[in-house]
Amino acid sequence: MIETKHFFNLPLYLKKGIIYKLGGGWLFTPKPRVVVFPVNDRCNSRCIMCNRWKKEIKKEISIDKIREVFSNNLFSNVKQVNIHGGEPTLRKDLAQIFKIIQDSCPKLNQMWLSTNGLNPNRIKKRVKEIFDAIDFKKIKFFPISVSIDGSKKTHEKIRGVNGGFDQAVETIHLLKQFKDSYPIEVSISTVLQPLNLYQIHEIEKVAENLSVPIYFIPLMLDSFFNIDKNSDIIFSRDDLYVLREIIDTKFIKKTSLTSLYWNDFLQQMDGTRRKIPCAFDRYVISLYPTGEILPCARKGWIIYGNVYDNNVDRIWFSSEAKRVRKRMKKEVCPTCNNMCQIEFTLEEEFFTYATYYFKKKIIAPVLPFNLKGSN
Repeated sequence: MIETKHFFNLPLYLKKGIIYKLGGGWLFTPKPRVVVFPVNDRCNSRCIMCNRWKKEIKKEISIDKIREVFSNNLFSNVKQVNIHGGEPTLRKDLAQIFKIIQDSCPKLNQMWLSTNGLNPNRIKKRVKEIFDAIDFKKIKFFPISVSIDGSKKTHEKIRGVNGGFDQAVETIHLLKQFKDSYPIEVSISTVLQPLNLYQIHEIEKVAENLSVPIYFIPLMLDSFFNIDKNSDIIFSRDDLYVLREIIDTKFIKKTSLTSLYWNDFLQQMDGTRRKIPCAFDRYVISLYPTGEILPCARKGWIIYGNVYDNNVDRIWFSSEAKRVRKRMKKEVCPTCNNMCQIEFTLEEEFFTYATYYFKKKIIAPVLPFNLKGSN
């Protein structure tokens, strides 16, 4: 998070911001700096907001193919890797995957893991295997998010697994045992949707009782999650009113990077186009378990290529990738309200957050009272 002390590094942020503006296919296509890797489609959860678990598994990228892909020099500038699924801990070779990625990314300093929290003992085992395999002299921060989407009854309705709530809570307790030895942050991740929208206080209480931070994520409707039309996940007019109140009272009062995202989210609810930047068109590479290379999965046509057909660097710098980026920025990005990698993006792009911070911290305090609340 960028706060006052970070502005002492103003020249560095200005440099990063200028490079960000020049990249993304305008003057050049930079190498990726973030890897998003859903390592499998297999999942032991049955979430109502995701049909990934219903897919027929035709192919799952092998450890040898993963090693081949990441041996490419394309990943020499990668700083962050986000591992998810499916449920990633269902892969017995998960520690090998982390090790291969770390060995292939010399600038890597953050590795993220997301889990649904089911089968706590297996998750603890996998995490211990990962920690034994990687070098924490290089990894400065290792967040692990566990999904909890409401009170026990609501969580289990959303996730479709009886006993899932208690398992997720037990998983958090087990993972917290690693905190004394490793630079990890165990947190709760909550997907905001109609079924839990009225339980924000209860979910926050769960996090408070577990002494872990909680991060709220708006429901994402895209081709990756392949969601069917389902009345349980469609916001009604009353739901949208409550969502607006929650955002206004809880999420945008501070000057954090995520508060800027939620501020823009509110404006998009009023029909404006997205104003905050997104790094997925230039800095984020997603490798899917069937070999596709893409930036994000908002639409089914957003695919650069497949590592079974070509080398990953040729895919990334290809004319097809440039065509997809151009179309994506024109047809998808202006109305996208996903928060994926928002903190990374705002730190890299700099200018948007600097303007927001200046208005909130410098200008707003000296404005007449009746103008302070304006955005």
